[in-house]
Amino acid sequence: MRRNSLYVWLLAMVMAAGLTACDGGARQKVVVCVPVYGQSLALGEEAQLVTDIGRLTEKWQGRLVGEGLDDSFGYYEDYGWKRWLKRLVSYGNRRYENSAYRMGETLAAALGSDTMVCVFAGGRGGTPISLLVKGSDPYQALMDDIRKSYDEARRQGMEFFVPALCWMQGESDMFDYTRVDYKALLRQFAADINKDVKAITGQQRDVRIVGYQSCCLARCNRFAPESYDCYEMSVPQAQMQLIREDSLFVAGTPVYFLDFVDDRLHLDGKSQAAVGQYHAAAVLDIVRSGTSCRGLYPVKVEAEGNTAVIEFNENGGTLDFDTVTVVKVLNYGFSVVTPDNRDIARKVSLCGNRVVIECGEDTKGCKVRYGANGEKYKSGRRSGARGNLVRKSEAQLPAWCYMFDEPMIVIKSRITDNLQYGLFGSLKNKV
Repeated sequence: MRRNSLYVWLLAMVMAAGLTACDGGARQKVVVCVPVYGQSLALGEEAQLVTDIGRLTEKWQGRLVGEGLDDSFGYYEDYGWKRWLKRLVSYGNRRYENSAYRMGETLAAALGSDTMVCVFAGGRGGTPISLLVKGSDPYQALMDDIRKSYDEARRQGMEFFVPALCWMQGESDMFDYTRVDYKALLRQFAADINKDVKAITGQQRDVRIVGYQSCCLARCNRFAPESYDCYEMSVPQAQMQLIREDSLFVAGTPVYFLDFVDDRLHLDGKSQAAVGQYHAAAVLDIVRSGTSCRGLYPVKVEAEGNTAVIEFNENGGTLDFDTVTVVKVLNYGFSVVTPDNRDIARKVSLCGNRVVIECGEDTKGCKVRYGANGEKYKSGRRSGARGNLVRKSEAQLPAWCYMFDEPMIVIKSRITDNLQYGLFGSLKNKV
């Protein structure tokens, strides 16, 4: 009898310890929840685990949890019963590394001990944006995960807040040439997320979308980098434009400077972790100030005669061409495409916060691009669509330039005459 009582007591202690691990010893007052959502890159397909996800909650003394505030990571399905079954039998066929883990660890390390961090990934691989927006099964599964996490937080007496959602999607719309208005659909997705999450949590602050950028141009069957109407650039261009123009979007990072499994479609484990660090940096900005001003992208493109000048957003640090991290590509990734489908860029140089492109002929009617290149069927820093432009700062992670496809604005007697540009005479090629 006494032995049975001892067993009961030991079992009770083990269960109590488990509960303490999951609720952080009842010390936490608020849960910061940041989902990652999209298609296969959001789920980490093919990325070998570099994080011990089986002990992740334990490592952070209960302060880092998955959906529902539990310690079970990586069982992704957009149908609840399938996920339940996978967890029941520990079926780990899709338990890959994804950016959520490193993001969660970085947030847990940076935020106070009274804060619990909840991260998880959702979506569906190989799926265009039209089947991931509101009204789709993956979207509903995302809302269910957020609601389940919110309900558990409130049950434990904690506040619950979703500062951001990390978006990782776009490849299917490029591969399959869906030709949807990607920008409009993604903007509507952000508005729906903001509204629907607020309806669950009751929070006043907006839910920001932390944006990455699809870089699989060279894997698309019809990709022709010198084509004036280059459909494949429309998706990364839309992603960049929303970060630049819409207050609900902030920059995470493009991914062309990272390693892909077999240089093909999916980020490897270390690269997924790197994306998580960039996402965490943006999320920390949002938690602390409501928004983030990270990223590197063009704010003005002007030309006169044979010369184009691209001005970039200011955010500290110094522009540079990095040909070590990213294998050097022609003209560091820049091209100037004519209406009759020719690249006339001849020389690219830096001048302060601007890139100067000298062309073989007049630039009138042209488009200036960054990242429209790459070896057929390749992705990533060695052979894929890429560029070498980066802003480096001691205070922040290196900001790699987002790919873009911008029309040229032709001006008269300004570039060569206005000394503020300092482009001619004193211009020195830094590379």
